[in-house]
Amino acid sequence: MDIEHTVESVFKINFFKVKCINFKQKKKAIEKVLKKYPEMPFSNFYSNKNKANITRDLQNIFKDEFMIINLQYNRKVKLNTAWSVTYKKGDYHIPHNHGSRGYTGILYLNMHKDSPCTTYIQPWNNENDRTVLYKPPVEEGDIVIVPQFLLHYTEPNLISFKKRIISFDF
Repeated sequence: MDIEHTVESVFKINFFKVKCINFKQKKKAIEKVLKKYPEMPFSNFYSNKNKANITRDLQNIFKDEFMIINLQYNRKVKLNTAWSVTYKKGDYHIPHNHGSRGYTGILYLNMHKDSPCTTYIQPWNNENDRTVLYKPPVEEGDIVIVPQFLLHYTEPNLISFKKRIISFDF
């Protein structure tokens, strides 16, 4: 039977990843800034959220990467907030999002190859009514950007290495 038909995706969510330029140098600079904002226990991990004001420092240190992000989104990125999160052995983060408007980013500051990466949850069921999860390949020095509404979480850290990220909203 020769019946004309098409199949196309109705919706798409972009996942943007950029590698930091001169990451070792920038990592030292951001670690120096973070010494001023110690992390405290925060649910099932450690964070300085609501206490840190690293936004300006982050934008200055990673100005090259933010220039690339500006080009990707065709506008000047304005950081609203930035903070750090550390996952010690056994620590995790439950599914959450960062709001309904704008974008959120993660810089993987300290990441071991066996550290759990962030898992993203597709915001609609697939045709078989199953949840679709996306675990992007990331490593130290990667910055990932997604829409703020996208649910995401981190599985328990099963190793002794302390995974540390910088999270930011814009």
